[in-house]
Amino acid sequence: MSSHATRINAPADNAPQANLRWVLTFVRRQRRAFIGCIVFGILGGLSLAMEPFLIGAIIDHVGNGADMTVIGQDVLLLITFGILTVIAFFGQRYYSGELSYSVNYNIRRTIFDNLLTLDQSFFSHFPTGDLISRMYSDVDMVWRMVVLASLRFFSAFTGLIFIFVLLTSVNIPLTVVAFIVLMVSTAFQVAAGLSLAPKFEKVQEQAGVLAALVQDAASGIQTLKTFGRESGAARNFAEANEEYRKRWIYFKRRNEPVGMLPNMISQLTMGVVVLFGGIQTVNGNLTIGNFAQFLIYLGMISNLLLQLGTIYQRYQQSRGALVRLTPLLVHARIYDPPAAVALDKAVTSIEFKDVHLSLDDTELLRGVSLKIPAGQVIAFVGPTGCGKTLLANLLARVNDPTTGAVLISGRDIRDYDLESLREAIAYVPQSTFLFSQTLEDNIRMGLENIPEDEVNEAVTISRLSNDLSQLPQGMETLVGEKGVMLSGGQKQRVAIARAIVRDPAILVLDDALSSVDTHTAADILDDLRAVLRSRTSLIIAHRIATVKDADRIVVLDHGQVVEDGTHEELIKQGGLYSRMVDRELVGESVSQ
Repeated sequence: MSSHATRINAPADNAPQANLRWVLTFVRRQRRAFIGCIVFGILGGLSLAMEPFLIGAIIDHVGNGADMTVIGQDVLLLITFGILTVIAFFGQRYYSGELSYSVNYNIRRTIFDNLLTLDQSFFSHFPTGDLISRMYSDVDMVWRMVVLASLRFFSAFTGLIFIFVLLTSVNIPLTVVAFIVLMVSTAFQVAAGLSLAPKFEKVQEQAGVLAALVQDAASGIQTLKTFGRESGAARNFAEANEEYRKRWIYFKRRNEPVGMLPNMISQLTMGVVVLFGGIQTVNGNLTIGNFAQFLIYLGMISNLLLQLGTIYQRYQQSRGALVRLTPLLVHARIYDPPAAVALDKAVTSIEFKDVHLSLDDTELLRGVSLKIPAGQVIAFVGPTGCGKTLLANLLARVNDPTTGAVLISGRDIRDYDLESLREAIAYVPQSTFLFSQTLEDNIRMGLENIPEDEVNEAVTISRLSNDLSQLPQGMETLVGEKGVMLSGGQKQRVAIARAIVRDPAILVLDDALSSVDTHTAADILDDLRAVLRSRTSLIIAHRIATVKDADRIVVLDHGQVVEDGTHEELIKQGGLYSRMVDRELVGESVSQ
């Protein structure tokens, strides 16, 4: 195996894991908002904890007949801390919103940018609907955890600490008893919650199944209706939806008791405090104000524990979501090498050197060696599945050779940076994908700086101009999802125009005229000749009429080159190509 193949295709074992530490890397990027959450959280916890303490002091001062000046100062302090609580609450909401939405934005962008780098083999393992579910539902679950944690955690945690300090200044034994009960009960809550993450992961997995079914039904609605399979699709969705309902109910029945634990903890602690606190008050060890402080603090503790418990529940749920996000962070097998070289966008030569390609342990290309001089038009023909498209895909590094090398301008393509390599190649596939945009946007594909006359020339060469009068708004017509508004032939002509406006160094036509009628295909080929001659061109086709004028015709069979020559030379050899020509002539005579 070549050193290049080893370097590029080596599995990435250091791909990031989507976990809490990974989420915190995005949190740390928003340092200002994160510090704001901490500062206002601490302020909120402190001011909230002081209010019951001052209420107890006021009760004792009133009961002891203190001077109104002292009571007035207590009330003024209470109002001040109340205002601080409101300010702190506003600050928490402001900065937690900035933090959580920024984290959400960066997580989605990181995952999406990584998806764009992955090769086709990755997407063959994940249905589109499932990927959409992970990108939205699972990321949204992580966002909800960040929102709640940044909004409530610091104030709740700080509040509990200040309450403990303030209560110990009043009565240490009662405080220790109350907090021992709280700690034991909270530890039980944590232990019970650890089992929830795998259960919620199964809920999210089934959500991905539902999303995939919806995606398939929406994309294939015409096929479903043509074959009368609406009832079958509805039945499959109903079964998956029922499974989703069962998994949710199973999860909720186990999640709700854990969610109710803070209230149970509060009620248990309340009983302990009323019992021991009442006894100490009667014995004179506690004042009425102190007892009131304990009772008010218990309500606050209950609320703060409920907040922490909810954060913990969200964390457990988000763990399942993070597990589902981890596969989306896998490193690309094909990427820019160190010290990558930019490919000059000029007419260039191509060479395949003893290329072998295996996918899923099946060898699909076997020792292909070809030299294609710059500016030549080379055609590839052969039976279906012989490796024509696979060979063309190697140029843009959709796949890399298992062994051997592909050279452009005499240099291994794995030395070039991917962006410049792919910009130099225009690929027109048999099955054209169009975006839900206007016709012109689909032709430009983001290249807004292309002059209008060049776009019009490409439309004319592709003969798409013949159909513009039939479209509602001409070039501004919205083509619908996947180009549903256009016929198969119109889609292919859009793809040809898209390739021409890019002015590539290498042009690949992969059975690009298969959906176009013979007469229109001949017209397109006539106009394309000048385009093809000004660059290195590869034509993959089944129609002999499409390839017979090429400089050379390469015949593939079972992943190997079996014939190579001009149309006339191959006819004289009487091999596979000659038999293909005979079959096409027989087919034409039968159709006539």
